[in-house]
Amino acid sequence: MSTLIHSIQSDIIKTKRSSAFWLSLIGSIFIPIIFFLMYTFKPEPFIKDLGENPWFVHFNRGWQSLSGFLLPMFVILTCSLMMQIEYKNNTWKQVFASPQTLSNVFFSKMISIHTMIIFCILLFNVFMIASALMTNLLNSKFLFLSRPFALTAVLKMSLKTYVSILAILAIQYWLSLRLRNFIAPIGIGLGLLITSLILMQWEHIDKMPYAFPLLTFMKGKPEGSSFFLRHEYYSMGLFVVLTGLALWDLSRRKERG
Repeated sequence: MSTLIHSIQSDIIKTKRSSAFWLSLIGSIFIPIIFFLMYTFKPEPFIKDLGENPWFVHFNRGWQSLSGFLLPMFVILTCSLMMQIEYKNNTWKQVFASPQTLSNVFFSKMISIHTMIIFCILLFNVFMIASALMTNLLNSKFLFLSRPFALTAVLKMSLKTYVSILAILAIQYWLSLRLRNFIAPIGIGLGLLITSLILMQWEHIDKMPYAFPLLTFMKGKPEGSSFFLRHEYYSMGLFVVLTGLALWDLSRRKERG
């Protein structure tokens, strides 16, 4: 376990000031900045539109933009960029020759990607809150400061969105390990994402992993007492199966990296 922790720390250190780190920062702040500029420079229609429940409307808009395209695209790019750190520096052979097991190498990099995704989601929520508060400080007609903030609802949405993205992460992680070319896994992922968006009205769309984050946003509460929606269970199941297959595939390859 201590070896795995050291491997994770090493991989996280490698991401500092890397493209993956800056991508998570830019990805989390992009939508809040757009909202802040819209609210500040054209306030009247948004004051009316946000109404008496401004936090709900504000976050609803933000999560719609994030879940539909930006977060899946962030996962696609992050998986490729994290693997490219080793490809670019030609250090895969050193990594596999180091005194750690194959599973340690595999899971330390995957956990590092999970950390980047969680970091991005948390930063997105912080920046969404900051953009609303700054808007209200500049224009007192907005009602953010006088209405309660639904922290539980935001945390619940964050958790369910994170679960819905797991299947995409497993697919892209496997592709990025398998394909040395930087563009190939991005192209495949982007193609599958666009296809899912086109097929959103299809009756079996809840079986397409790249549509899972947007389905989580669109469907809201599950029926009955279940906390997760059906496609979120699919996402968790696919993540376990595909992660196992990716590790098995890596263990059988004669040439790694």
